Amino acid sequence: WLKSSGRGAARCVGAGSMAPRKSAKVAPEAPAAEKGPSAPDVETPPKPAKRGRPAAKKEAAPAPETAKEEAAPEEGSQPQAKKAKKAAAPKRDKNVPLQRSLTPRELATPEEGRVLKLLSVNVAGLRAVLASDKAKVLAATVAKEAPDVLCLNEHKLKESDVEDAEAKLKELLPEYRTAHWSCSTAKKGYAGVAMLLRHAAEGGAGSAAIQSPHLAKVSLGMGAVGKDDPIIGEEGRVLTLELPELSVVSTYVPNSGMDLQRLEYRVGREAEKCWDRSLAEYVRGLRDSTGKPVVLLGDMNCGHQVQDIWNMYERPDFPEGLAQKPVAEQYVGLSALKKFAGLTPRERESFPKMLEEADLVDTFRALHPDATGVFSYFSQKVVQNRPMNRGLRLDYVLASSSLCSNVGAAAKPGGAEAPLPRLRDSFVLDEDDLVADHAAIGCHILLPRPAAAEAPAEAPAEAPVEAPAEAS
Repeated sequence: WLKSSGRGAARCVGAGSMAPRKSAKVAPEAPAAEKGPSAPDVETPPKPAKRGRPAAKKEAAPAPETAKEEAAPEEGSQPQAKKAKKAAAPKRDKNVPLQRSLTPRELATPEEGRVLKLLSVNVAGLRAVLASDKAKVLAATVAKEAPDVLCLNEHKLKESDVEDAEAKLKELLPEYRTAHWSCSTAKKGYAGVAMLLRHAAEGGAGSAAIQSPHLAKVSLGMGAVGKDDPIIGEEGRVLTLELPELSVVSTYVPNSGMDLQRLEYRVGREAEKCWDRSLAEYVRGLRDSTGKPVVLLGDMNCGHQVQDIWNMYERPDFPEGLAQKPVAEQYVGLSALKKFAGLTPRERESFPKMLEEADLVDTFRALHPDATGVFSYFSQKVVQNRPMNRGLRLDYVLASSSLCSNVGAAAKPGGAEAPLPRLRDSFVLDEDDLVADHAAIGCHILLPRPAAAEAPAEAPAEAPVEAPAEAS
């Protein structure tokens, strides 16, 4: 008998700043179950006959009649039930885009409280966006979502570029008159995060969730946690906004690098410096010191669950069976993924540890636990990635568990409302036009109504005083 096997190289699409695609090394005599999703079926040719000797034809021996007789049931006996074959999972048509789940949003005006709207987008270089038609895409996204806090990841500005970029942004987004910047001083044209705060429109005092944006306190870095870490202190990766009801942290998490040279720094909790450990410590300390919940959002550079990585959709046991396996066992037939920054087993195992240590919840997954085909990043190295919906979910809105007590398993029985503030909506705008190779992500938080301002002596006690108009 001759054995035939199909061999091929598994392919994946990684983040733009990740390692370039490399063909996976094919293990000798790999079983069929371990072939990659794109492995072609190649038949093994028959071994040629030795020179001077004709190849002998082997004929299959006829089955003996006694075998049939022995297999036949005796007259009057009950026939043995055939063992039911397990139905094979239907194969996905690779010529059609990955189907995206419906993820309905909560957009109705609430009867109680006011809504704080947060939006974050990786712009992959702000100067390039502002100098192209992508500026119109950014403006359209902001106009549609009207975020109170707009976070920009990977703006790549030097400190000397900020003034010009801020002037152009104020012209493009006139309501966002307060901006805070964190720039990399370690490298030029690298990393960086920004926060733009929306002011109430002229004559519309109180329409913005942040009452006095120009007075809001914003800090850089991770405070004492990151004082001895040059990556935290010099690469401009963290901004924290303190509001009366909660804290908002915008972050651009370091990529592990093309050769995974920063992998140990990202996840090595026993190392002297570790990003995931420091970030969890900072968020937990911020919550404890202020007594307020925290929202952490931005490009986290990690595909956490199997639903967040398009390559995993090619596996026959996706999603339930694959998700139940240990992370290290989810790469059968996809071994090349283990070497891509953001998709390594260590990073994917570290992510839930960070959530637990910081008491954070993935808000999108809490609201849409079974959603598939929802990605926030599409590599531009392959033109068909976006049309075919082949992407990764690398961008997240994470929130303190107290903000999510109304969703999922934490929801109170009987439909009782959780106290304010609480999560109202979380979304990925992957179906909208993209500013760069990342989709915008965001959330809505329901806040309590602000206490009425104390009225002057001559004014009726029940008549609140309007807040003064903001200076432009």
